[in-house]
Amino acid sequence: MLKKGGVLQVGHSFVSELLLRKDHDYYFILSSLLRKDFPEMEESPRFITYDVIPSVLLVLTGREKKLDAMVERIQPDVVFSVFGPSYWKPKCTHVCGYAKAAYFYPDSPFIQRMPFRRKLKLSVLKTLHMRDFKRFNQALVVETKDAASRLETLVPSKKVFVVSNTYNQVFDQPDLWDDSLKLPEFDGITLLSISANYRHKNLALIPDVISYLKEHDPSLKFRFVLTLNKSDYRSVDEEVARHILFLGPVSILQVPSLYKQSDLMFMPTLLECFSATYPESMRMSVPILTSDMPFARDVCGDAALYFDPLSPESIAKAIHSLASSEALRSEFADRGKSRLATFETSLTRAQKYIDILETSYEANHSKFQNRRNLA
Repeated sequence: MLKKGGVLQVGHSFVSELLLRKDHDYYFILSSLLRKDFPEMEESPRFITYDVIPSVLLVLTGREKKLDAMVERIQPDVVFSVFGPSYWKPKCTHVCGYAKAAYFYPDSPFIQRMPFRRKLKLSVLKTLHMRDFKRFNQALVVETKDAASRLETLVPSKKVFVVSNTYNQVFDQPDLWDDSLKLPEFDGITLLSISANYRHKNLALIPDVISYLKEHDPSLKFRFVLTLNKSDYRSVDEEVARHILFLGPVSILQVPSLYKQSDLMFMPTLLECFSATYPESMRMSVPILTSDMPFARDVCGDAALYFDPLSPESIAKAIHSLASSEALRSEFADRGKSRLATFETSLTRAQKYIDILETSYEANHSKFQNRRNLA
């Protein structure tokens, strides 16, 4: 049911780990986009393609005929939705990942600066989605302790588990890397942003940063590399556009090579639960430039240079600091390596997910047995 961005990477990583395990029987319900990443499983009966289409009926009832029929046929002990809402209440134990940062970071500039109509829409979605999380799941999983403490205030009746995000295991398998995407030769600093086209990523600020750098630091040679299509972006004048390279969406196998060809990771995001680009950058020894926000500091600690994500001046000064000092870039890369040890690996993350599913099944099964005994 995953569609784009970091959630797809988590889904890809988890499925890849499960394919190596023999401890349980696993069945996979994948969005058509994620299914494409596993062509070798095209004929496998364990792989089922399904694209969720939210509707009022689904939101209110949690009943979906195709998925319900799968449960009836497969008879699973537990269903895990890597990220929700799933708009579905399976007739078995259900554990769901939560990554809706907008619902517990109301003080984010992204939320504060929203037009009234979008705030109203967000409020309606929050009501519907939180209803889903409360009614259709036995337990929830988040990626940071800060997220857990905030979510527990929204759903105090649910068990909330914490499993750190991490980089995809492909980063530890150089033989799988796709090096075919070559950036043009460039005698300057390359800033890489791996991101889908989300408003909260704040990438629309880049032209203003470019304009500031050109005016106040004219000798600096730099370019921004974005995994967006040019059509996704607001129109920019030709002089500014010279400093932006639009790659369009890339596969996870191409991402390590992009880091290798870059000097800095640039992420001016205004809202996150956890961004996999942080541990990815650390793994590839690329210094991190990112927003001075609680979620970013929670993940990166001292392994990032922070800036005010609303200030082109602050961003430009941070870029200049790292661009002009190879020693400082090396220092932040080393800090990243140390910080990386605090995260899960793809293997330990998968194991923690499985432990949670087993624990949740046992707890829910015990409750069911107790109810039957009382009856």
